[in-house]
Amino acid sequence: MSTFTARLSEDGREITLYRLSPSDICILSASCVLNSITFDVHIDAEVDTEAYLINIGAFSKLSKQNVYVENFAYRNTIERFSDVMWAMEQILFMSFDKRLAIFLLDEITKTNSTELHITQEQIAKYIGSAREVVSRMLKVFQSQGILEQSRGSIHVLDKNKLKELV
Repeated sequence: MSTFTARLSEDGREITLYRLSPSDICILSASCVLNSITFDVHIDAEVDTEAYLINIGAFSKLSKQNVYVENFAYRNTIERFSDVMWAMEQILFMSFDKRLAIFLLDEITKTNSTELHITQEQIAKYIGSAREVVSRMLKVFQSQGILEQSRGSIHVLDKNKLKELV
């Protein structure tokens, strides 16, 4: 799993705009390929990752000569932009408990397990918050019988209570 982040402030705060799964392509990181992308990006590889670096000249030539390559690049950019807008909507307009509940539900769906091996720091990074805020809310969820915590893992006990928060 990799994350795509953009630095939002001069003091170094970052927000995860979207996460990539194996075989995903991060076209938004190719700011050198797409002229209209004018922001800095940062990608964290959380597991061993094989990446391909494509020469801007070769990609530009290929996309101009092959409508399928150009279409693929634009379609991928639109999908990622949609992910970015979803992240921004959550941060700007959703309460933190709802954002955390959505994140946990998404994670148990992705992993097909109610046992999540994830740290509070990772959760905070993924949902654009501080670790202390995540810690407090997880304690609230734990007191409500929604989950149990241990170092580096969270076990969701009541998926339905999480869904009620959403």
